[in-house]
Amino acid sequence: MSPFGKLPCWVIMNCAEDKECPAKNHPHQDCWEVFKAIEANTFNSSFNICRDCIVFLSRQKDSPVSSEEMKQIMERKGITVTSCGNYTRHHS
Repeated sequence: MSPFGKLPCWVIMNCAEDKECPAKNHPHQDCWEVFKAIEANTFNSSFNICRDCIVFLSRQKDSPVSSEEMKQIMERKGITVTSCGNYTRHHS
């Protein structure tokens, strides 16, 4: 598995550390699974958005996003990821 597969979605998306999100309450669960559970009793669906999300795409078995592409995306966001999945945010 790519080191990016171990990162929580809010790290990959570079969300503000103080941003509230249901996915942060379930860090060991894929974010789209968290939202599907929340929306199970509603007519809302985030899944159409999720299918276009870099986090979702990067975690698929036949991902169209290579590890090198993910590395470049993360570097542009100011995040360095090591081969073992640790990361460092570079604040401006």
